[in-house]
Order: sequence, then structure tokens, then C-alpha cells
Amino acid sequence: MAESIEIDYDWPELAAAVLSKELRDGETGSPGGARSEIPLAAARLAQLTHAPNLSIITSATGFVSNINDKRRAPLCALTTDYRNIHAGAEAVLHFVSIFRTDRDWFFGGGLQVDTYGNLNMTAIGDIRAPTLHGPGAAGLAYTAGAAKRYYIYMQQHTRRSFVKRVDYVTAHGYGRGPGDRETLRLRGGGPTLVISPLALMDFCPHTYRLRLKSLHPGVTLEEVRDNTGADMIVPARVPLTRRPSADELTLLRNEIDREGILRSSGRSPAKRDAKGNAHAATAGH
Repeated sequence: MAESIEIDYDWPELAAAVLSKELRDGETGSPGGARSEIPLAAARLAQLTHAPNLSIITSATGFVSNINDKRRAPLCALTTDYRNIHAGAEAVLHFVSIFRTDRDWFFGGGLQVDTYGNLNMTAIGDIRAPTLHGPGAAGLAYTAGAAKRYYIYMQQHTRRSFVKRVDYVTAHGYGRGPGDRETLRLRGGGPTLVISPLALMDFCPHTYRLRLKSLHPGVTLEEVRDNTGADMIVPARVPLTRRPSADELTLLRNEIDREGILRSSGRSPAKRDAKGNAHAATAGH
């Protein structure tokens, strides 16, 4: 197994490396829809390393893809981009079949995520008179209820994005705690991990509350606390998130993301503020 070394990287590359390890050989899943370059890169990285038989359903386009032994294609920021057909598409699902096909995993993001992993992609404020309209649910609500497990990726980590309770539940996480998913008869397993520019989080298996799992290198516990409005559990000892290895970065930059979509959308945690914005001074690649 390749060792992680001190090397310059951007936080979306770290996220892709971490999330790729969650995907298993032979599974089928979806990397989400809008702003899905991180999970799409994670899935492709898994295909090129430990999960060569992993199948990717690229959202509403219905392409079922595997890039192994295929001509390389650009990494797109959207799974709904029809250029994904060039990324190893082996089949195309009928639109109805997209929603009837079982998924082992799914990725979703949002305007807000709360203490119990509920996601809001619909609106900020009172739903009858919101201060901000979001893009809406699309397939998020359905897949969050049906996938065996899903992963949440947040492009920012602030008190506005990590809240005690979302203003509107677009995708059901663990509702208000234990038993909620069972009461609603949701057949999926719920959220497993949350990753942001600052940290990696999971959920307590007893209370289903958000729990800090690791800090990204260069990020302090105080920084995470100051920028988290959710009622998050903080263990006595919090390790550092694993850095991407040199081999993983080589695959990401030379095979998966030659155009640098991941690098253009973020900087390494030490070079970013809590809102996910890159600092003015950044190292080149």
C-alpha cells in the first residue's frame, strides 16, 4: 500500500482519495448531480485502484460507466453532462430504470446539513418566502431514501451550512434521531460520512448525531468548532485525515483529472478559510 507523504494537494483531491476507499469492488452507485466532480473523481479512482468492477451511474443521463481499459475522458463537474458518455459508458439506462436500479452507494451535497444528516437543497428560510432558492431535490430525496448508504460532501464549512436543523428537508438523513428512518419505512441505510473543506465526520451509531472523525491537515479543532452550528459530537481524541498518497495524486492528475477541475475548485485545507475560499497566496502545481 502506498504511503501518504508531505506533498502539496488541494482539498477536493484529499476528499476524492478518502471517499474512494469507501467504494467496494462490484458495487453500483451514483456520484450525485450538480457539482459532483469530487465523488465522480472518487469513483473513478476506486475503479483504477482497488475496485476495477465498480459501476458508476451518471445521474439522469443514465450512463453506466467503467473507465478501466478505456480511452481517458475529461472529468466533468456535472454527472448530467452528456460528455460523460465518453468516460467508459458501457450501457444506457432508460429514464424510468434510472430510478428503479438499486444502488449500493450515493453521494449528495446541499445548502445545509444538520445534526442528524438531513440535507437541504431547496430553500433557505421560510419555505413560503425563502431568502434563497436552491436548485431543488431532483433525485436527491429518492436516492437518499433508497441507497444502501450515502456520503455527504459539502463545498463549504460554516455555521450557515452546518446547522442544528435544516430549514427544509430535501433528503432524509436520520430525521430527528433513532427510529426515524424505520418509521418512514425508508429501505436505504442513511448517511455514512460527511466531508468538508475542514474535516471528515461520521454519525454516532447510538444517537445518529454528527460526530467529528478527523481534522484535515492544517485545520484546528477550534476552527471546526467555530464554524459548526450543528450539535456535533467531538471525541476526546481526534486524528488527522489521511493525506492523499503520491500514487493517488498521480492517478488523479494524470489519468482522471488532467484539466485540473479538482484543483481549480479548492485549495489544501491549510490554504483555505472555513468558507472554503482559497487564500490569495497558493502554491503552484
